[in-house]
Amino acid sequence: YLNSFFGKNYIGKFVDLGCFHPTRDNNTFRFYKKKWRGINVDLNPITIELFKFFRSKDININCAISNKKGLKKMYFVDDLSPLNTLDFNHLKFLKKNFLFKNKDFKEKKIKTENIKKILKKYNFTKVDFLNIDLEGLEYEVVKSIDFKKYKINLICLEILDHNNFSRNKSRKIKQILKKSNFKFLKKIGVNSIYKNTLF
Repeated sequence: YLNSFFGKNYIGKFVDLGCFHPTRDNNTFRFYKKKWRGINVDLNPITIELFKFFRSKDININCAISNKKGLKKMYFVDDLSPLNTLDFNHLKFLKKNFLFKNKDFKEKKIKTENIKKILKKYNFTKVDFLNIDLEGLEYEVVKSIDFKKYKINLICLEILDHNNFSRNKSRKIKQILKKSNFKFLKKIGVNSIYKNTLF
């Protein structure tokens, strides 16, 4: 579905926040094989080591993404778990839906970075595809992006509604995207896809 938005020979740029794995269940791997290049960010160090090996032509960064630079508490399953999260409310979702218990999670501090700093550092002022899968921190990241400065064509992100808190965050995400000229296109599982109507 994502491939259908770009011409067969088009070579673009992507940013993948919460990239998890370089080839498995990855929304940018197909683009990479078509010679697109991008930035992959994940809080798990093993994930980034895998990206450096399998996708060495990308920019691969080990840090957590939030709305500001600093240190934040992470709820941690293991080094290569897609369920590690910085969001306490998302932790409730994981416990309820994946039958985790308190003892299944460890806590540790991890450095966070603002996405704007990364985009500026690597001169990514135009992004063809932005993938956001941050286990509950999607709103904090979306609200920190200057959509006037950074031209983003297509966005895929998780939008959850498992309780009132997450529903409120999801509503705010939709408001920001609508105000920034994004149109909702399709929901696939927990992923929602938005297209910039100015492109």
